[in-house]
Amino acid sequence: MDHCEISANTFHRRAALYRDKFAGLTLYDDSYREFCRLLRPGRARVLDVACGPGNVTRFLRSQRPDLDSLGIDLAPRLVEFAREAVPSAQFAVHDCRCLADLHRQFDGIICAFGLPYLSGEEVSAFIQAAAQVLESDGILYLSTMLGRAQDSGLQKTSTGDEVYVFYHNESHILSQLEATGFSVISQKKMASPTNASKRTTDLIVVAQKRNSAPLNHSAISVLTSGS
Repeated sequence: MDHCEISANTFHRRAALYRDKFAGLTLYDDSYREFCRLLRPGRARVLDVACGPGNVTRFLRSQRPDLDSLGIDLAPRLVEFAREAVPSAQFAVHDCRCLADLHRQFDGIICAFGLPYLSGEEVSAFIQAAAQVLESDGILYLSTMLGRAQDSGLQKTSTGDEVYVFYHNESHILSQLEATGFSVISQKKMASPTNASKRTTDLIVVAQKRNSAPLNHSAISVLTSGS
């Protein structure tokens, strides 16, 4: 069992607790509004990566009811909750390390706190894969917890379960975006929610794919082999 499956199994077992804990969270709404404003007009195709119980997709659809939305998550129970929360959107149990297997292109990808469950190498590969499945000028939203890589590892939750958490470096994420052909539109650091299990500094980055993005195929192969 790899680190993503360990975390997904915990989120599957504790799905109702996770859903209820963050149900009323509005801390990141302004950044979600920015993402919506940057999407092309009309029926833009949006992928919600690590969608959890559907909170982000529900908010995006409240701002842009015309969106063609697909959400993916590795925890089956969270996907069930997402379908209940946003019946008009599509959701699937799917590994975000295998974006190419969706066989779809998107105008926007939002990954709200999915990166803490990916290693640094997997984050680089994810950005590469996102560039592949995004249309030219497509919008990419990333948020994560900042911290020292050496502090990454298995962590106990309030229920005694375990999740594998990775902390990331701001410069690494920004350099990977630039190298992959993205232009950073905005970046912001802010304190984590008061009810977070561990207080951290969060990073939110919104970037746009340039018309021609240099793809690192070796990184993409790492991504697709990680499932």
